[in-house]
Amino acid sequence: MWARRGAEDARRGAGRSVEHRVVPAGDAPLFYADLRGNARELLDEPFPVAPARARAYLLLGRAAATGSRYHLTGYGGDELFNGLPSACRDLLPGSPLKAWNRIGALRHQYGWPLWPTLRALLARPSYAAWLAGAVTHEPPADRGPLLSWGPRQSLPPWLTGDAAALILDELRSAAGHAEPLGPRPGRHTDLDTVRVGARGFQALEDVGVTAGLPVAAPFYDDRVVEAALAVRVEDRIVPWRYKPLLVEAMREVVPARLLARTTKDHMSADDVRGLREHSADLRALWEGSLLARRGLVDAARLGRLADDPYSPVLQRYPVDSTVSCETWLRTAENAWPAGEDHRDPERSEAVS
Repeated sequence: MWARRGAEDARRGAGRSVEHRVVPAGDAPLFYADLRGNARELLDEPFPVAPARARAYLLLGRAAATGSRYHLTGYGGDELFNGLPSACRDLLPGSPLKAWNRIGALRHQYGWPLWPTLRALLARPSYAAWLAGAVTHEPPADRGPLLSWGPRQSLPPWLTGDAAALILDELRSAAGHAEPLGPRPGRHTDLDTVRVGARGFQALEDVGVTAGLPVAAPFYDDRVVEAALAVRVEDRIVPWRYKPLLVEAMREVVPARLLARTTKDHMSADDVRGLREHSADLRALWEGSLLARRGLVDAARLGRLADDPYSPVLQRYPVDSTVSCETWLRTAENAWPAGEDHRDPERSEAVS
């Protein structure tokens, strides 16, 4: 609906023909389709959205076939313009009323209980203390306030004890020397979220190159990030308005009825359908799991979950990152012919 409205307004505003092509839902691969297709290219690290890779290739391929020479995306818009609750906490020292007005509104939107919210506001953990306990064996909280240096992560139950110990040890070790990206939790989480998102988008850029269509995310441009984060928190994050800073920045550029949008869509239904329709592929993935061979995951448990796509476990612990690591590891292992010596000759001679 919103794409159709945008195309209509663009035609009127540009005074020329603007193509709007719709890909029928039945033509678009579901998530987890063609998992073995990840072997087409070896990326620097696990592709964060590997389960959606087939869909990305379809859309980019169709766009390239129409003669499109560049594909612009909105990646980074949520990170910069929705704002994170912890940023509102940074207002407390100088503007406590503004801080509470926004945090109170967010509390009602997200369903945070009052007392845990107040405790989170009063808590003052150092970055090191938070990082050391940022990952836990405990189940994720359904409605915990997000007002610290970042969300607490829960280890998925299919990780082995050795894998969990490795992760926890690395975090505790890092806590001894790691420094936050900003002096306060809000600014740190703003920057960290942008960095994580941009890092993930880098893999999509690689997919675009392979598909023959360069992809860009203007919101991740350094100057855009600097400009957005230079705006006062109280003007950038207004819970009762949808991306207010972006709306004002685009006031003279984007048609008014598009600026009136108050929500965005999500793809959770497609994700669950993908788990169901491609359960056999996922089961086959775990039957020969290289992660399991290295003692990092319980392949039998993952296989049982593949046969139970509606499991509450998969609602609490998305399997995407494990799928990404498994497919990347297979690509890396198969990147060179078996038995070939991949060492740097000059370095090998120097070492010997």
